[in-house]
Amino acid sequence: MFNRLLFAAFLACFLAVPKANAITWGEPDDGEHPNVGTLLFVQNGVGFFSCTGTMIAPRVMLTAGHCVAGADESGVMQPNDLTYVRFDEEGLAGIGDYPTLQAWFDAEWIATDMVIPHPMWSDYSEFPDTYDIGVVILSEDVFPANGFGEIPEEGFLDGLKGRDKNFFQSVGYGRQGTLKPFAMNDYERYKGDVRLLETTSYLSGKGGSSAKFSNNPGIGGGTCFVDSGGPTFFKETNLIVYVTSFGWAKNGNCVGNDFNYRTDIPPAQSFLDMVLGLYGD
Repeated sequence: MFNRLLFAAFLACFLAVPKANAITWGEPDDGEHPNVGTLLFVQNGVGFFSCTGTMIAPRVMLTAGHCVAGADESGVMQPNDLTYVRFDEEGLAGIGDYPTLQAWFDAEWIATDMVIPHPMWSDYSEFPDTYDIGVVILSEDVFPANGFGEIPEEGFLDGLKGRDKNFFQSVGYGRQGTLKPFAMNDYERYKGDVRLLETTSYLSGKGGSSAKFSNNPGIGGGTCFVDSGGPTFFKETNLIVYVTSFGWAKNGNCVGNDFNYRTDIPPAQSFLDMVLGLYGD
């Protein structure tokens, strides 16, 4: 029989400690992005936290740096204590069918061998230069039906002009917003349209490491609490232009603009080249 007290404790931890952002004003993914999955993890003895990631090789999931490592009490960066991954559209599917959380993890989630943050990731201590990118190395191969996420060429976003700046889609799990009727936490995979606003801003960091994207219902999508590391794809391709990093919502209601870590800049590209060289086969 499922342990309801354990489940309640899990939900209290999971829902009360939002790690970052998810999709707002979007719609259910409906199987469009099976290469996008969710993470549950414990970091410095605290969890579970939730994030989103995208498969870019059979065992490599791209996500945010803060989804794989955090500073301990002395300020030293520490990798996650444990990390699990799954690709179901409903993140909590099947949880009531097992006597313990561990049994659920063992049966329906994929264990991981290691997590790797960008070597310059320092838990936002050098903000706005965040280096907020990382990877999860899975314990088994995954081959998504829609193929792997792809990394754009260096400077891809800077070269876009006109209407090409209007066609992006963010994908993630979690809260649909904090304002009614969006104030809910489905922990389901959603998608939503966003627009590139600029790549240079005082919040973008040196070299425009974080791009500024729309986050409002007029465009059709954005990000909110309970997810980070999720992809934004260019048009209807597998090209990942950034991973969700931090949102800029002064009133805390997940409206305004987002700043998210680009994959087309040299620090991200050299890091991913290194990872894929070691674990991409």
